Amino acid sequence: MPGHKGKAPDCLPEGLREAYRYDITEITGADNLYDPHGIIKESEENASEIFGVNTYYLTEGSSQAVKAMIYLALTDFTSKCKEKPYIITIGSCHKAFYQATGLLNVAVEKAEDSNGKFDEETISSVKSIISSGNITPVGIYVTYPDYFGNVYDLKKIKEVIKNISEDNGFKREIPLLVDGAHSAYFRFLDEEQYPEYTHPAAFADMCCTSAHKTLPTLTGSAYLHIKDSFSNNDLQVKNAMGIFGSTSPSYLIMASLDAFNAYADKYKDDLKNFCTKVDDVKKKISEMGFNICKSDPLRITVLSDERYSGRDLTNVLRAHECEAECFDDEYVILMLTPYNTDEDLNRIKEAFSDLKNGICSRNDSGNSSSYNCLKNFS
Repeated sequence: MPGHKGKAPDCLPEGLREAYRYDITEITGADNLYDPHGIIKESEENASEIFGVNTYYLTEGSSQAVKAMIYLALTDFTSKCKEKPYIITIGSCHKAFYQATGLLNVAVEKAEDSNGKFDEETISSVKSIISSGNITPVGIYVTYPDYFGNVYDLKKIKEVIKNISEDNGFKREIPLLVDGAHSAYFRFLDEEQYPEYTHPAAFADMCCTSAHKTLPTLTGSAYLHIKDSFSNNDLQVKNAMGIFGSTSPSYLIMASLDAFNAYADKYKDDLKNFCTKVDDVKKKISEMGFNICKSDPLRITVLSDERYSGRDLTNVLRAHECEAECFDDEYVILMLTPYNTDEDLNRIKEAFSDLKNGICSRNDSGNSSSYNCLKNFS
């Protein structure tokens, strides 16, 4: 295996045929993702140095990592109570989280979240949930950033969790779990320029990030980051990953994660320069009279107004060969990376300039159908 034996059908494009040569399984010398002792182990250790925390590769996206996190938090949870274990969530969560809690029979308690802020109301809600039960929660779970690019103050959340744990006399501190699917690139941001966008591994006991969303890696590539403060060992982590992942993980995807290790320093430089360009695009769109929301540096979120709906904005962007990440009647979201060119950025500005000057009508591009990614969240 694999059945193609490294040879691709002639009907495929040349570039894709070349990839077949590197699509392998656990042959001698290739190591095993769920029991690594060779090149995969070494590569994950290199990634751990880059992110400053124990880092593990996944080939089935953050969805696999989210499930592994809940499983690990549950196995670390100890209680003689016969009550059903529960986890506290703040804000919206991806459907992978609900799939995990359903599979593992973990109840979900939602804390009050006032407009995406971790304020006194939210803190009071968390305390109320904990005081009303007889057992410690499995963890406190947040999505960071959300799909619109909003972030919580993870440092503050971690401090509050510590105080709650001490005040209630818990034997262990409640772990903070973070779905940081869109935050992989935060590790490489200029800290002085973007201080609030800290990589979640800095404060979370466990977090996951989708490398493929913002880093130059293949779709499905992701990281699971676990602090030393969490008691699970490598064997337990790999077991959890394997429970929710295929026994035939993609070596092409792993190779792309490994390749990024060598590129990380250059990516940081490229990111700094590119973020400045994106900030300029946001400023220019705002100056044209459009509603730009505050968001993380690589995302452009534009709200609709009395003139144009999110669908209208999307149609005009498509007319300028710009495909949105997500849209609805109320907004359009664009996700950018340093692999977007200056030409790409100019097309975005031209689309909004044409709208401002009445050159493009809202119906110019016809079909406005698209999959709304926010359907994955609740």
